[in-house]
Amino acid sequence: MIIVLIGDSEFEKERLIEQFLEKTLGDRKDDPLARKIIFANDSNVQSVSDAIIESCDSCSLFATEQSVVLRNAEMLKASDSAALEDWFKTKPDANLLLEFEKLLKTSKLYKALSGIATVKECKSPRDYEMAKWVTLHTETDLGRRIEPLAAEYIADALGTNQALIDSEIKKILLLDPEGKIISLEQAKLMIAPQREIAAFEIRESFGDRDPIVYTKKLRELLDSGVEGIQIVAALEAYAVRLLHIHTMLSRKISAKEIAAKLGANPWLFENKLNEPRKALNWPIPLLCRVIKRLGELDCEIKNGICDSRMGLELSLAALVIR
Repeated sequence: MIIVLIGDSEFEKERLIEQFLEKTLGDRKDDPLARKIIFANDSNVQSVSDAIIESCDSCSLFATEQSVVLRNAEMLKASDSAALEDWFKTKPDANLLLEFEKLLKTSKLYKALSGIATVKECKSPRDYEMAKWVTLHTETDLGRRIEPLAAEYIADALGTNQALIDSEIKKILLLDPEGKIISLEQAKLMIAPQREIAAFEIRESFGDRDPIVYTKKLRELLDSGVEGIQIVAALEAYAVRLLHIHTMLSRKISAKEIAAKLGANPWLFENKLNEPRKALNWPIPLLCRVIKRLGELDCEIKNGICDSRMGLELSLAALVIR
């Protein structure tokens, strides 16, 4: 079995490497005689290709062959890559996993592997895809259903750190082993926001252009010690998202198609959060002016021009009160 991992998601690659070792070695996955981890950029290894081929063909005391993992394979020397290409042409019966950050499909090594290996993409989800990833990971890998709003909250509270999200969800499962579904209330109770600010808290009133609720939430955030630069960053990101949605709606793209493009849960996107309606609350020229003003506020705060609490609060309130 030869497996190739390509991508920048360390969390996914570590998980798949662990699965590979468990599948090929079972209880002996931690036996140093049955497994071998090789780094392509290890200066202590004279020939990485020789080490891989010899390890795949050798026997340990308790297994017919070793399972070999090659890390940082994109750093292989040209000579090692050429030697492995020739070896792959023989279609070896080996337990080998190669981990790449990048591997071009046009490269000779990829072509040599394509006929004999299973290639798996390990791409880190983008920020707007995290809620979808949280739902998929929780239900598929951890065996627990999760409410769409809970997935949105977790993604917003923890960001794009997949390992952190996995750890926090496992804590919920540990504390509630008999539960059937992770609710929004449960997620809020057990997971504290670990990013600088959760846009989850202010974006609804901003999207609704509700000046009363918006200014109240703005004051709550400032009173609780949230810095202005963090609020500005959160609002700017959400305003850009609304502009993106509004632009697609003006091109007659359906809400379901937009949700798919954004990696959002369709029901949550269209019904519960109703982001299409929120986007249409803001005329495109106004959204562009708001985004421009938020960029200016970011610059003013960083340069010490807007350094008073009152000035900041009035500037941010003016975005919605029109």
